[in-house]
Amino acid sequence: MDDSKRTVTRSRSLRWMLSASICSAILVVGIIGAFVSFQFAFDEAKDLQDDELREIAQLVQLKNRTVVSSEAQPSANDELEMRIWVIRTFKGGTLVRTPDLVLTLPASLTDGLHTVQSRGESWRLYARTIDSEHGLAVAQRTSARDEIARDSALRTLVPFLIVIPILVLLTAILVRVLLEKVGEVAHQVDQKGNGDFEPLEMTAVPAEIIPFVAATNRLLERVDGAVSKHRQFVASAAHELRSPVTAMTLHLENALGGPEASPALQATLSPIGAGLERMRMVVEQLLSLAGMQAPSVHAPVRFDGRPVVVEAIAEVFPVADAKGVDLGLVVGDELTLLGSEYDFRALARNAIENAVLYTPSGGKVDVRLYPDGDDAVFQVDDTGPGIPPEQLSRVFDPFFRIPGSGQPGSGLGLAIVRAAAARLGGTVTLRNIRSDAASGLAFIYRQPSADC
Repeated sequence: MDDSKRTVTRSRSLRWMLSASICSAILVVGIIGAFVSFQFAFDEAKDLQDDELREIAQLVQLKNRTVVSSEAQPSANDELEMRIWVIRTFKGGTLVRTPDLVLTLPASLTDGLHTVQSRGESWRLYARTIDSEHGLAVAQRTSARDEIARDSALRTLVPFLIVIPILVLLTAILVRVLLEKVGEVAHQVDQKGNGDFEPLEMTAVPAEIIPFVAATNRLLERVDGAVSKHRQFVASAAHELRSPVTAMTLHLENALGGPEASPALQATLSPIGAGLERMRMVVEQLLSLAGMQAPSVHAPVRFDGRPVVVEAIAEVFPVADAKGVDLGLVVGDELTLLGSEYDFRALARNAIENAVLYTPSGGKVDVRLYPDGDDAVFQVDDTGPGIPPEQLSRVFDPFFRIPGSGQPGSGLGLAIVRAAAARLGGTVTLRNIRSDAASGLAFIYRQPSADC
């Protein structure tokens, strides 16, 4: 895993942090709100029950003034029953007896609400003086009151239990949708090719990320300037080398072809000629690479890829024939491509030449051009030694050559192929071919077909 991927893995995303922080705030506020609502509802229910005791005490009419004159049970549940007593006096403590309980009232009981503890039970009681000799007491077990109040308060939590999960889900969805523009900007950057330094679109970009997009555009502009200077330097250097190399080659040919050229002189100068030829090829490839890396000044055109591949094979065929490599071509019907015919010819020629160069004598190189769905595919399969897996990505670097290959070359062929593929809008992949009988390398170039 590279450093950028490790950084992304270690760093929390802005979307995650926003979602987590907002949802956590909703949960905390919701829990506090639910607790406060429960407490308010609980207290309100108890106040209502106190009011109920007071109202019953006001409504009960005295009919028979005895120590215990009446007993009402408005509820069928014994735990929720309400007791009403008419008592001769509140003073000096009063003992109330009924068949199922004994309740001791406190001495000097005043009118109003009281909580009475008697024989291990708690009662909520409302006392009212009827006359100088009699009083009225309405009582209810505290446990029953609390149960009623608790049930009523718990019902207030239902909206919180429904609303909080909905708010958390909506928050996560809204954060994802609202931050989608950031992902679109990142996707726009990822879609840029190696030589694409056009500024990013500022249309409909949120105000918060406009400074980031503007800074990225300024960086792209600086990189474009640096790459242009480098490209211009390479092109200028190659152009300046072309003339002296051509002149030295002509002088060497004249010296070797003159009447005074002895066998000893020819043997001495022949290696120089080979070196000059290699230098000439390097200069030509540098010029080609600089041209491929420069932005295209021509509009893309539609062309048939078949004759271009045939021309590329014709240029490489003498080398394959001299080396004893079986160079074959398989093409079908017309396959229209969109782009520069010159770029596709350079791509095809360098790919075929590279395969022939690394295929040993007696080997095979098969070239195919065929449609695959909506794509056009140019493929070159050889029976060479292949490429070590750890070096598959490096062979596209300029001047990189596989150690120990023993083949002539400058290491610029696949760099030209990658630059041409970028200008055409296609992709290049290399895949080792392994079987029991042979090995080799598959070169696969893919780009959208213009027929679709």
